[in-house]
Amino acid sequence: MKTMGRNMKNQFLKSSTTLAAVALFAALTLMPTARGQNYGPWSAPMNLNAIKLSDGTTCPAVVNSAYNDSHPAISKDGLSLIFASTRPGPDSAGQVGLGNYDLWVTQRDSVDDCWQEPRSLGPVVNSAFQDFAPNLSTDGHWLFFHSTRPTWLNADGLAVPSCGQGANLYASHRKDKRDDFSWEPPINLGCTINVPGFVTAGPTYFEDDATGTKFLYFTAQPVGSSDTFFDIYVSKCDAANDLAACNTQQLWKTGTLVDALNNTPDNMEHRNTRTAIRRRDGLEMILSSGRPGSLLSENLWVSTRATTQDQNWLPPVPINCDSMPGCPAWDPEGPLVNSNDFDGGPALSWDGTELYFFRVRPDLLNTVGCQVSTLISACRNLYVSRRTKLTGPQ
Repeated sequence: MKTMGRNMKNQFLKSSTTLAAVALFAALTLMPTARGQNYGPWSAPMNLNAIKLSDGTTCPAVVNSAYNDSHPAISKDGLSLIFASTRPGPDSAGQVGLGNYDLWVTQRDSVDDCWQEPRSLGPVVNSAFQDFAPNLSTDGHWLFFHSTRPTWLNADGLAVPSCGQGANLYASHRKDKRDDFSWEPPINLGCTINVPGFVTAGPTYFEDDATGTKFLYFTAQPVGSSDTFFDIYVSKCDAANDLAACNTQQLWKTGTLVDALNNTPDNMEHRNTRTAIRRRDGLEMILSSGRPGSLLSENLWVSTRATTQDQNWLPPVPINCDSMPGCPAWDPEGPLVNSNDFDGGPALSWDGTELYFFRVRPDLLNTVGCQVSTLISACRNLYVSRRTKLTGPQ
């Protein structure tokens, strides 16, 4: 099945052989690591319902619910956290969940304040289908996400079919980047990036300031295949186009596999999904993967690169991984951030000092609200880990 899936991915204009992957892995492991980012280790993760401020204030336990709370996105100013949730509502404005996952937001007055009770982004953005994996543009005017909605409304208000079965990538615009409730109707990013026959999900936007080129990382799998078929791709939109044109004119190109993040010799048969890039410099990528070296489930891994001019990412390693066997000596020492449970959906703050993600809570196994079915219990909560930016030579 995995071989068939990789053959199908030729539709994305990129194929890889095991020999090429081995050669790439060998080349990358001989390269010096990207040390332009000098940070301390990540802290032990904190559940967002158990946050204490630096002055000792205990924050109210209002962010995570008795339902699934997953896949966060943090705004550049650090004051808005948008995430996917199955909570039914209503919120303080009377908005209710529309079915499956919807997008919600929690806000705080400053980065030293508590997160407030979440509110739904409302029916303009959310649908009766799965709306998931939000990601904000750097300027805060665009919200990327994926959705399984079968149709979307064009500028004339006409219903347009999505690009085949499964999830597609969408974007919604707002004029006021500080108003989390003024999003416009979402736009499907087009069938060039949303290739029919593939589930296209988990967008992560990055713009290279040096060239103006816009990149959209995402994860994709053939429709109907196993979850282990998910791999990481990247699409480009030319520097000559502004982001509005990329989205509204559907100018995103067909995605290509990011071989360095997917195809290491030990990872040909494993799932690689949600990505988070440090957007201040674009040199660090955190991803969710179940590759060998993970604990009992999917974990958070990190890769770095020396320049934004290419996709030559170094082989990923678990974050703070030298408390686990086999990790390279250059990785910082620190607490074990990953767990034996599913850790995924990472989101990095603009300055790279906060890492938000979800974790499956086995202790909530019997919580009816977060069960996918009577046989499958997901029970996802949001967590945060922090680190310090260091100064001087490392």
